Amino acid sequence: MLTIKRTCTNKIITRALASDSKPLLAILLPDADDCIPCSDMQQLNELLEQNPKAIIVYNQHPQTSQLIDQLQISAAQIFIEIRQDTKGVLGLQALRKQDGRAETLELVYQ
Repeated sequence: MLTIKRTCTNKIITRALASDSKPLLAILLPDADDCIPCSDMQQLNELLEQNPKAIIVYNQHPQTSQLIDQLQISAAQIFIEIRQDTKGVLGLQALRKQDGRAETLELVYQ
């Protein structure tokens, strides 16, 4: 189970809407009010080294998905994927990726 602030959820979704079909990659620190956007993989890796408990936030853009697949990270790493359903509604899904498969985690909004 992963708990995230409702205000943070709103900011992440607003950021995803503002990215307008561009890649979105960010880090979410524990108990943060917003995520920290990353301009490239180097910045992402540096932030992960400084904050081992950080969560990787990303959208479903093909370029972002490719970057996520290339990451060399621990099995404990948690991701939040910004997903869009068939009706265009955005939502968040928490995942842990192990051995090439994704495990969905319960995401609780405070």
